[in-house]
Amino acid sequence: MTSKELEVFNEMPFFFWVKDAEGTYLWVNDALRGMAEEEIVGKKDAELPWKDSAETLRADDLKVLETGKHLLVHEIVQKPNDDDLSVCKFVGDFEGKRCAFGVSFVIPLTFCTPKSFQTNVHL
Repeated sequence: MTSKELEVFNEMPFFFWVKDAEGTYLWVNDALRGMAEEEIVGKKDAELPWKDSAETLRADDLKVLETGKHLLVHEIVQKPNDDDLSVCKFVGDFEGKRCAFGVSFVIPLTFCTPKSFQTNVHL
């Protein structure tokens, strides 16, 4: 995939991103950029408002990159809004590099109970 091919995701109301094997964001859609309220491309999770969640986010990225399998996971992203996210991470090609792709949407805390979601489900 290329940046141009991903532009369609700028029209979507969910978050979409691409990270390289080192965890650096290579591409993000407008929804994610707006939530962060800063530029994300070129940075790692530890450099962003949700840095308190960086270790967990990186571990999930590495699982996907190492296994090549899709991962469905429930992540709580600390800062800026302490959002709960339903996330699908998967491996793909971005401009000639093997990368971790992600797509997610916010789950309002009022809908989250321990029985209402599954965590770390591999497809």
